[in-house]
Amino acid sequence: MLNIKYDVVGSFLRPEEIKIARANYFNDEISLEELRQVEDQAIANLVDRQVSHGLKFVTDGEFRRRWWHLDWLKEFDGFSTKHFDKVINGVNNHIELGYIQGKIFYDKNKHHPEIAAWDYLHQLANKYEGIEAKKSISGPNMILVDHYLQLGIKDTPYYGDDIDAVIEDIAIAYQTAIQDLYEHGCRYLQIDDTSWTYLIDDEFMKKVSSLGYTKDEVLEWFRKVSTKALENKPADMTIATHFCKGNFKGNPLFAGSYDSVAAVISTIPYDGFFVEYDDERSGSFEPWAVLKKSDATFVAGLISTKNPRLETHDEIKERFLEAKSVVGDNIALSPQCGFASVEEGNSIDEEVQWKKIDLLVSCQDFL
Repeated sequence: MLNIKYDVVGSFLRPEEIKIARANYFNDEISLEELRQVEDQAIANLVDRQVSHGLKFVTDGEFRRRWWHLDWLKEFDGFSTKHFDKVINGVNNHIELGYIQGKIFYDKNKHHPEIAAWDYLHQLANKYEGIEAKKSISGPNMILVDHYLQLGIKDTPYYGDDIDAVIEDIAIAYQTAIQDLYEHGCRYLQIDDTSWTYLIDDEFMKKVSSLGYTKDEVLEWFRKVSTKALENKPADMTIATHFCKGNFKGNPLFAGSYDSVAAVISTIPYDGFFVEYDDERSGSFEPWAVLKKSDATFVAGLISTKNPRLETHDEIKERFLEAKSVVGDNIALSPQCGFASVEEGNSIDEEVQWKKIDLLVSCQDFL
């Protein structure tokens, strides 16, 4: 496991040149190659800036993505998406949800945009001594959440109603994808999976119940697919997970305590657990006391990416030491989520974003 004391979750606010180029591309005004050139330059600038601000692990900011999760899930055969409009927090938003349309499979022989994106980031990070590139991908449970719980589809064209076969194939596809990333030099992978926090929300659980599923049943789906996805993980590859209570344009999507899911999540052999704890909604650190007996690192997400208020060094130190008293010495610090889970970004500006990064790095004195 890499020695992680402080880190970021992954996404950064998209610079204006990216937003303009993406809009021009989707309006057929520039080519994909021209879009990639703009993205490449913006990512190179971002990596330089992360290093100059003191980060030891760098990402590409997810600058090539529309969504934090779907752009990765589209790498799998048998997965597709539907588009529709949905009102969230009083605003109409264009939404995509994923569904299973065939056998879930990851073909290493295909050209994968996410692998190409990793190769470019890895090349940039290698220019610096002591800097490690991190790849963030969405987790296997997100396929199950969208298809079975969000869209409420009970069967699939290929699998029928055999969810155990679906789970098996998703897990094997992830094993293959992880190996593909490893063969391309990836040694630090973060699997983002907010599916767990869907299940702590009472309102969402009403929908789950209306579909005929129980919480324990769905938790077992998640446990099985997540655990099997990590089978055959290379010994020298660090794989962490991140989950928060939703982050759509800076707004949370779910509420509730981690108590009811932490006991299951903590059995999955991740090397690190990035968990949101930036406000009173997060509750106590006690659900994660179980990690004190493991080798996994608890990464306390104490700095908010959705609230523009800049926390103080002393506030973060107090909360960090509180967490440490519960989870033990194997603990690190991070923001609670990315700065832009979708391309529109959170309700903060770039100046605040980098002030928060500087705050994170300044906390080295008590980490």
